[in-house]
Amino acid sequence: MFHRVCAVNISSRPFVAWTIWLLGAAFSVLGSTSVHAQISCTPSMSDLVFGTVDPLSSLTNATATLTFNCTNSNNNSRAATLCFSIGEPGGAQTNPRRMSSGANFLNFQLYRDSTYSTVWGSTFFGSNTPLQVNVTVPGKSSVSVPGSATMYGRVLAGQTSAVPGAYTRIYQSGDTALRINQNNNNTAPGSCGNTVGGAFPFDVSATVIKSCTVTAGAASDIQIGPASGVPVDAVNSSGTNSIGVTCSGGTAYFIGLKPSNNNTAGLGAMSGTGANTDKVPYQLRSVSASGPIWGNTATATSVGNGVAGIGTGVAQSVPVFAVAPSANFTPDNYSDIVTVTVNY
Repeated sequence: MFHRVCAVNISSRPFVAWTIWLLGAAFSVLGSTSVHAQISCTPSMSDLVFGTVDPLSSLTNATATLTFNCTNSNNNSRAATLCFSIGEPGGAQTNPRRMSSGANFLNFQLYRDSTYSTVWGSTFFGSNTPLQVNVTVPGKSSVSVPGSATMYGRVLAGQTSAVPGAYTRIYQSGDTALRINQNNNNTAPGSCGNTVGGAFPFDVSATVIKSCTVTAGAASDIQIGPASGVPVDAVNSSGTNSIGVTCSGGTAYFIGLKPSNNNTAGLGAMSGTGANTDKVPYQLRSVSASGPIWGNTATATSVGNGVAGIGTGVAQSVPVFAVAPSANFTPDNYSDIVTVTVNY
């Protein structure tokens, strides 16, 4: 069970005011060139795993590792510029990239640098910003030369339409490519060549979790009756305000309200000030002042005597009503605190 908790404060004073405070606790490789290259390399990329992601909160980052091993068939040492390209399967959009879960999407991006400023792109498709690495490889009488680089991934924040579920993006051999440009000396050309030297397929994955937040606080305070006060002979005086609930798209949630006396049926009691021992009863209700009682038997799977909703990824305003059956009490300011629990 997941839940978010807030608090509600209820106050009243005959002839003065009653107030309730609510506190929110591809690219495709166009063929391969058969060239008797002096330098050849074997690349490989690890999978990029974001793990659990809350798209309503902060950015989510993860890394993967590119490794390569280069050999030189020439007797003499040679230098080369390696260009590692990542396109998008089927020629899909590249900024941002998207993982999918059925018909749903999650936006992310791949970067070449730890500052997340340069997209890792392709010489074939989309952003022409492949990772470029210079290497020098001794002659064939020497050992091969290994290398590695970090790929930085980021799931973008504030994705209100991201539905909870498992998301993936699969980059196959036709979506990745290594190009090798080499010189017959120890100076790397510094630009991408035309010799295709292999691919480095990998997967990207993330699991979007259910998420809810509740907003209450002073802006959600409920005042029962007029601000000038409620006459002692008044009956069924009421007040209303709203709380804000933001849940990930498609997430079912159930809201419970619990007065400070822990009554599960939403029947609370407001306390006076100082030595005043009077308690002013009140009833929490939904829909209207005469609507269903609003208590605290809701769970993550059942609405109980609470209020149900379905998340849209944006804040939803939920009205709360409080009714005091009688005002025949010692004139004073009366208040109580109600806890708001969002179960999902």
